[in-house]
Amino acid sequence: MNVKILIVEDDVIFCKLLTKFLSKNGFEVMDAQNGKDAFELMELNVFKLAVLDYRLPDMTGIEILRTLKEKQPESKVVLITRYGDQEVASKAIAAGADAFISKPINPDELLEVIKNLN
Repeated sequence: MNVKILIVEDDVIFCKLLTKFLSKNGFEVMDAQNGKDAFELMELNVFKLAVLDYRLPDMTGIEILRTLKEKQPESKVVLITRYGDQEVASKAIAAGADAFISKPINPDELLEVIKNLN
């Protein structure tokens, strides 16, 4: 498949779980726990897809989404949050998100969304 995915999630255990799960399903996955590290990865790599947590320690996933879409407009973005209110979903879609998933996330559901975006 060789699709490169960026995961940005501040919950280290959950982040590594998603990374391992998607890697086992044939994706090349890189992850970061904050926006600063995500921007560094984006400078060095081209990602076909990004899975971004909305609430991060140094910024929101929407800020990362905007930068990613500016630098890599072909990238697809899935925004995730445990604060699954309609306002966040609307902001995400308006900023260019291709999908929005509320936590808790079922990895199989995320995989299905990713496959549908490719």
